[in-house]
Amino acid sequence: MTKSTAAPQVTLPHGGQLRGLWDQGVRVFRGMHYAQAPRGALRFAAPVPASPWSGVRDATTFAPMAPQLARTARAEAPMLGGEDCLAVNVWAPPAEPGAHLPVMVWVHGGGFFRGAASEPLYDGAALARRGVVLVSVEYRLGIDGFLHFEGEEQAAPANRGLLDLLMALQWVRDHVHAWGGDVSRTTVFGQSAGAGALACLLGMPASRGLFQRTILQSPSVACQSLQEAAAARCAVAVLAGVEPTLAALGAAPQAAVLHAVHRLASEPALRQQYGLGGRNFFPLRPVVDGQVLTAPPLQALAQQWADQPPDLQVLVGSNSQEMRLYHVPGGAIDRVTETQVHAFAQDVGLDASAVEALRMMLPPAQQTPGELLCALQSDFYYRVPALRIATLASQWARSAHGYEFAWPSPQWWGRLGAAHGVELPFVFGNLHTPTGHELAGPMPPVALAEALQQHWVAFAQGGDPGWAPYAGAQPPVQHFGASPYCAPHQQPARFALWNGIL
Repeated sequence: MTKSTAAPQVTLPHGGQLRGLWDQGVRVFRGMHYAQAPRGALRFAAPVPASPWSGVRDATTFAPMAPQLARTARAEAPMLGGEDCLAVNVWAPPAEPGAHLPVMVWVHGGGFFRGAASEPLYDGAALARRGVVLVSVEYRLGIDGFLHFEGEEQAAPANRGLLDLLMALQWVRDHVHAWGGDVSRTTVFGQSAGAGALACLLGMPASRGLFQRTILQSPSVACQSLQEAAAARCAVAVLAGVEPTLAALGAAPQAAVLHAVHRLASEPALRQQYGLGGRNFFPLRPVVDGQVLTAPPLQALAQQWADQPPDLQVLVGSNSQEMRLYHVPGGAIDRVTETQVHAFAQDVGLDASAVEALRMMLPPAQQTPGELLCALQSDFYYRVPALRIATLASQWARSAHGYEFAWPSPQWWGRLGAAHGVELPFVFGNLHTPTGHELAGPMPPVALAEALQQHWVAFAQGGDPGWAPYAGAQPPVQHFGASPYCAPHQQPARFALWNGIL
């Protein structure tokens, strides 16, 4: 049996071995547990490291995704995934231990209540073929990972999903050498809630030294206050038909709890009814509890980086029409009213004059209530936070680079545009997966995918993605569209509307 056909194996530091498989020219190892299954007494506990073993274990099958429902789930939909989800997956080029390959650790998004590292969209083979060790992480979602139980911190610490990510990064630090990875060149990257989780980690002292670079794609940094977290817990409990206590929610049928979270996520009026305003688009978020998270991410970064500048390189950006992902499919964008626009603005602290100023900055065809709400929410949830992080990184980190993804997807009769997540199939080179096709259409520009992968890998290798740093009075950003170029944002006044709010 030749080396090219024999199943690849690695030996971990404790002596246990793993057997993976070859796929698309790279070594693939799936479903390697970094923590014990969070079931029973461990369900809401801080993660406990996985136990070492001797002998050879199979690593060809993904661990289950965290318990969740499908995005389009109906009332009778079954649960997906399972409890034994705390695992990592590795894609690595042929290499020996000590090869000193850069490492990229992926954290998926999904609103903190859905998503999976096993999604074909996130297959890491294309990036691994460019010479990196690609690691993807599963972490607890939904009530298991992010519902806050105030007063129960001994049994259920806050932000368990973030604690999972910290443990996964510790596992990478201690084990990635076995695949030829260089732990001193580790880049963490994520999108949406994944990028938001990483932004939280950046403000947590416990994360220092676990990575040297970070790529934040459309970071969703909104966190809940203790009051908002309590409202979310009560809402989930009422909809699940139980008391809002740790014991009752832990004993509730998991399907009932999942459906409660799903309903809250999909019905804005229901969130409003239970006291969850428009500031948080989804019902579960990291919570500023004072221990795991001492402040919201932007505030934590400003405070901690000023006190102790991080040895960190940052690449951060967003898509130009983020919220079209949520408002275009199904036609919601055409049903938005002026009342809804101003209710959202009021909820996030933006006055009516600023709303009208933004309307006037939009092309005439995009001054409808639906288009205006899309623009407001795109800026509030993703675009302005990305710029704020870029600015902080330019002041305190080793380097900062910014980008904007503006390629307009032709999906939904040309209306989807540069929506949330459209860059993902380009970054991973998985344009023709089902989700890649759904986001980018049947004939996406392959050259754009090549460019994004090249830039992301160059950043992971040496901290320079290939365009000018985000610095100076008019900091440049790399614009990815039909014809990529590097220049300052064209509407600084649009972002200035959020000064004092974000």
